[in-house]
Amino acid sequence: MKICFLIFALNLASEVFPADTASVKYFPLKAGNTWYYKTTYSPIPFPPYFHKDYIEKDTSINGITYFKFYKHGSVSFIRVDSVKGNLLAYSPGNGCGSYANDKIIDSLASSPGNQIICLYQNIQTRRCASTGTQNVFGIISDTRDFAHDGLFVENIKYAKNFGVIYSCSGEPPPCGNFTNLTGCRIDGIVYGDTNLTSIKQIGNSISENFSLEQNYPNPFNPKTIINYSIPSNVRSQTSDVKLLIYNSLGKQIATLVNEKQNAGSYSVEFNGEGLPSGVYYYKLEAGDFVETKRMVLLK
Repeated sequence: MKICFLIFALNLASEVFPADTASVKYFPLKAGNTWYYKTTYSPIPFPPYFHKDYIEKDTSINGITYFKFYKHGSVSFIRVDSVKGNLLAYSPGNGCGSYANDKIIDSLASSPGNQIICLYQNIQTRRCASTGTQNVFGIISDTRDFAHDGLFVENIKYAKNFGVIYSCSGEPPPCGNFTNLTGCRIDGIVYGDTNLTSIKQIGNSISENFSLEQNYPNPFNPKTIINYSIPSNVRSQTSDVKLLIYNSLGKQIATLVNEKQNAGSYSVEFNGEGLPSGVYYYKLEAGDFVETKRMVLLK
């Protein structure tokens, strides 16, 4: 394994690293590409959470091609700088270095002895921890691991031709949330298991009333769990359920649930990665039932 540390100075030549031509393959960008993940938790035994990330379409912003990317209910516009090998997210007027309107998610052309700053995520630095190979759905793929150490731990692994195959985050030691790629659709080809169970029923009993529980943990950074219940005494067998996230100004920023659901208790994860610290609200709408609760993202 090669140990590598990646440094990006805001206005120095050290921001520019030679990118091998294959670096862009560590996060394949194409409309329709979809990734399916399973998240487990430790030491608190929450039910596993299943979700998908996907690229909806490409679009032009200021003459530059970006891809509209849905991740954990949030939307961003991303691209790869094929010259420098940086995976970028559109951040208008809030860029740095040679990127006036972009911030760095990760450097896919990581090289030894450097560290990443100017990050899109709300962490100060990230380092390339190692490079290697891994069997991904029967294919031996080159990998790059990135890590952020401190009061909050975050690790992420990219595999060539597949994208993110593993991540974990939480307060040490070492992580509390563990996310693994279970399947994907890349360039129209399906790999692994793409069956998605995004919302899990919890418990054996069915509530007699609608309920929305306080998220846990709260405050959180950056992930939290929201539990709610749909009663059996509704007029139909299913309810139209929405679980929405709002910022402190009342602007809706994410939709976690928007579907018909049977009676039962449900658990959903919200990921505040990419959002600033502050007060947020989550609202459950189900039939005539509406309830809103407050939560705090603290980074």
